[in-house]
Amino acid sequence: MSVTLAFPPTIEKRLRDDAARQGVSLEQYITQFVISGLSGSNRPDPDELTEDELLQRVQLNVKPRELDEYYRLVELRKAEQMTDEEYEQLLEMTNRIEIAHAERMKYVVALAKLRGVSLEQIMLDLGLQKNNA
Repeated sequence: MSVTLAFPPTIEKRLRDDAARQGVSLEQYITQFVISGLSGSNRPDPDELTEDELLQRVQLNVKPRELDEYYRLVELRKAEQMTDEEYEQLLEMTNRIEIAHAERMKYVVALAKLRGVSLEQIMLDLGLQKNNA
């Protein structure tokens, strides 16, 4: 199976740097990372969950107030009006939100398998990806 993922530039750079440090390709590194994350998890196997359970886990586990604050900080950064403290807060929030996105992707994949549709289709169905048609 082939999957295309779009990472924010900061995460892509970290992945590329980590892969280079380990002397493996980016694809090998991400594959190892995903496999270790799946096998090391004490959460239930996504393939054993019902559709309703998968749909619950696909929801982004970030509080609305936190997202509001994140977007406020992003706007400050774009306007170049951030303090150092706000910048550090934005970095920390970005990491938490990206981890939440990555965590839910395994449930999106399992939901696609359960429904017998492609990953792209399930992401479109869930509103996680725009249709470029």
